[in-house]
Formats: sequence, structure tokens, C-alpha cells
Amino acid sequence: MSRENSLKDFGLRVDALIKKRNLDRYEVKEMMRQVLLGEQPDLPSGAFLAALTAKGPTAEEVAGCWEAVFEYDTPKVDLSGMAVVENSGTGMDDLKTFNVSTASSVVAASCGVPVVKHAARAITSKCGAVDVAEALGVDVDCPVECVKRSIERCNIGIFNGMNPDLHPGLARILRDIRFGSILNIAASLANPALPRIGLRGIYSKDLLISVAEVMREIGYKRALVVSGRSSKSGKTIDEISIIGETYVAELFQDGTISTYELTPSELGIDRITDESEILASSDPRSEAKSMVAAFSGGDVARALMTAANAGALLYISGRAKSIREGTAKALEAIGSGKAMSKLEEWVRFQNRDPEKGIRIFEAIAEEANAQLPAMKRPAP
Repeated sequence: MSRENSLKDFGLRVDALIKKRNLDRYEVKEMMRQVLLGEQPDLPSGAFLAALTAKGPTAEEVAGCWEAVFEYDTPKVDLSGMAVVENSGTGMDDLKTFNVSTASSVVAASCGVPVVKHAARAITSKCGAVDVAEALGVDVDCPVECVKRSIERCNIGIFNGMNPDLHPGLARILRDIRFGSILNIAASLANPALPRIGLRGIYSKDLLISVAEVMREIGYKRALVVSGRSSKSGKTIDEISIIGETYVAELFQDGTISTYELTPSELGIDRITDESEILASSDPRSEAKSMVAAFSGGDVARALMTAANAGALLYISGRAKSIREGTAKALEAIGSGKAMSKLEEWVRFQNRDPEKGIRIFEAIAEEANAQLPAMKRPAP
């Protein structure tokens, strides 16, 4: 196909999206392939992402986008001997909370769940998972094999979706984009380890079923898709909420999907009434210190929020019979110091220079502990 015909064909499909027409999985996969490989100029590429996001992508369209990223722009990591679990929030929510997914992943890993994160630096959030992990001393730009080794040896690792050595096409796009798009869902699902179990936080309860369907479509066997809210302001949270209700879509082994609501009391914890207690700052170093504080008993609200989401990971991985039981186990891991030990272990294993990583971690821990108020650890 000539360049002019390629531009015209691409433009016709963008025009269809602008007019709220759905495309099939193959069409979106091909368009995303062209974007990733630089076959389309920046202007139509950006128009495609914006138009598809504004229309509201179907499960088939998200799956097509995911397939292109995974097939053409993602190295494959074999962890077939481990039942790895993915944990990620999409961002784009109203209430910019601290990086719950990273903290809860550490707690779950300390309880025996092998967690493989695939995340990015902040785009629509204040401080992304990659930013926080880096501030803690984790080597977020290390080679894929280093991440793989970390998962195998200490149950946790993070793939940096904005690392050009990992996703060259995706990194080029995310380097310049400053708005939420279909990539917040589709690209984050392009995990090199191809997990079949996952917890995914999303910004709107209206997307619960469609995201669960996407996860089923691309091979997930067990999943929880969650969207929380604040009872006080009504703002949305792309995590399980401890300041209001959480809407859940659960994917089961047989492919069925059920929906329900969760409240903090059903998780066995008290509802927090002050939103500010779980809000993020825009400084990765401050966020890293706050995570240490949560694991050290100096930030009860963050510890509870972390435990609720870690409890969901324990549940879908089969290490707890319910999210409530998982939450109790997660609180025990925080209170006993297991979570803090796992955090230090992660810094050591996902690193090309472990000594440097530990120095960074120890400096963060020292600053955090110096600022801790005289508070008890959150009770199991």
C-alpha cells in the first residue's frame, strides 16, 4: 500500500471512531501496530488514541490494542513454573491516592504471592509505580532477565512500561503523551510474563464488565476488576476503597463474571473518613517514605488501604478464602515486619548494583523512621 493510501485508510478509521462507530479487533490491532512501529505520523497517531478513548473502547477494541503491543513491542518472559499475579491501577481516577498497587504488591509477595507488576511513570496520576519503586532503590531500568530473577527469588518484580529497551514503540508514545488513553488499560496488560491471574483497578465502575471481558479475552483465568469511591465526595479511586464503597467484577475459572459491592466493614476494617489521609504527593521520595511509614506503623490509613488491596491479591491467588481473610493476613504481614523485610529484599534482588540500591533504601527508611509519630502498628 502506498503511503498516501495508508494515511487515507488510517484516517477513515479515525473518522469512524470520531463518529462513535466501533471497529473490530483486527482493525484496531493493525492501527496500533502502525502507531507502534512509527508507520503513521504523530498527528494521526494521537488522533487515533484520543478518538478511541473519547468514544469509549469496546472489549474487542481494547483486546486488539493489547494484542498489537504484546505481539510487536513486548519481549516474552517465561515464568511458566509460577502462578504469577499481576496488580495494576489504570490511573485516570478522580482522587489521586498514594501508589496502593506497589505497596500492596510488596505485602502480597511477603505472604507468598508471586507478583509481577507492569507499570509506568506518572502520566495521569501524581506519582507512578515506577517513580515510587525507583525512589525506594529498585532498579526500574534493569534488563528483563534481572526482573525475572527478582520474581523467581523474592516473589516480586516490576517491568517498566516506559523503558525503551522493554517497549521501544510504547516508550516513544508514552514519553510525549500527557492524557489518559486506551493505553492505560491495554498497554498495561501487555505484561512480558503474560500472567493469568490479576487485580486491576479502574477509574470508572462503568468499565467493570468490559475490562473483565478484555482480561478473559486475552487469557486471564482469575481476576478482580475494582473501582472504588469516596462516600464523602463521590470521587472515584482505581483501587479497593477504605473511604467508601468498591464496585467489583470477578472473573472465575469457568469464564463467568459476577459483580458486587464491597464496604470497608465487609473487609473487617473501619472506614476512614478523611480523604487526605490516602492522597498522594507529587514527590516520589515523599511517597517512598510514606510507604516505609505504612509498613512501620506510622501511617495507619495507608496501612489499611494497602492491606485491603493486598487481601484481594491473596484471595484471587488462592491464599485466602475471601478478601476479608486476605486483608487480615495482609495486616498481620505488615504488623509483624514481614512486609518491610520483603521491600528491602526486592530492592536487593531487582538491581544491577544491589549495594547502591540498599544505600538508597536505607536512607529513605532512616528519614521515614525519624519522622514517625509514636503510633502503634495496625492491629491484625
